[in-house]
Amino acid sequence: MKYSLIAIFIAIYLVGVVSLIYQIYNIVVTDAKARGLKHPRLIGLLATSGRSSEGLIVYLLTRKKYSIKDISFLERQEIMKRKKIILVSLMFMAIGGIGFVYGLVLMI
Repeated sequence: MKYSLIAIFIAIYLVGVVSLIYQIYNIVVTDAKARGLKHPRLIGLLATSGRSSEGLIVYLLTRKKYSIKDISFLERQEIMKRKKIILVSLMFMAIGGIGFVYGLVLMI
């Protein structure tokens, strides 16, 4: 019973992590396309790589050189929707982490 509870909370945490990475990737791709950068999918992939988010930090520092050329209202709405999904992903991660610790405490 205790191990299944821990496994459930680990799964909840992982769902949050995967969703967070996917949403950040899509936001970066949309932003890179709006700024007219070459290879926006590769830039999105690089932004989501790294253990300490160094890819995202590098992207945020280098994108200042390029102004937004063309972004539609629908793309802005999509970015806002993805930001809200990121908040839900963070909640999943918090619930999963707290539940995991709670499950470990029950094992003691």
